[in-house]
Amino acid sequence: MKTAINATLLALTLAFGSAHAADAKPTTAEARTPGMVAGDVVKAEAEVVGIDKKTRTVTLKGEDGNVFDVVVGKEAKNFKQIRVGDRVIAEHMEVLTMELKKGGGLRETVERDINETAKPGQKPGMVKGREIDFVADVKVVDAKASTITVLGASGRMYKLKVKDPAVMAQIQEGDQVKGTYVVATGIVVVAPKAKAAK
Repeated sequence: MKTAINATLLALTLAFGSAHAADAKPTTAEARTPGMVAGDVVKAEAEVVGIDKKTRTVTLKGEDGNVFDVVVGKEAKNFKQIRVGDRVIAEHMEVLTMELKKGGGLRETVERDINETAKPGQKPGMVKGREIDFVADVKVVDAKASTITVLGASGRMYKLKVKDPAVMAQIQEGDQVKGTYVVATGIVVVAPKAKAAK
């Protein structure tokens, strides 16, 4: 199941030529069912200040001035292309998209690994994470708290926050929600920032 969540991964996968976002669709406009999106993205940037090719150790200086070493595993391709002065950009994201699914059906959960690496010739980079597609039953609707409690395929209950009041007003006990949860971390090496002209 390809969902609109894949568009969010675009920022992490541009450097890797990934097809994750190729067929992303609007969340629910065409289906005319309410949709909701919640999530968070944390971005950090550092500069490469040293490289030990024998031990595959890269010394990075963060935006706060802290210097630290990172050992780059052999699964990271194009290691030889990293140069002192390059920038390393890392993004970590957790995103949940859901749409209301009226009528009953089977609860289900499908999990997939996200594992992308740079293509030969590109700057080094990778995306690792997990994508979980699910259909769950709405068991409790708390309009005051703007939360719903859903029962997943594994038999576990999850409480979810619904930010949009219009969506919240349409959800009832006995409905189902269909959604995707993605947690992923992407790291890419990019060229140094251009120096300003004097």
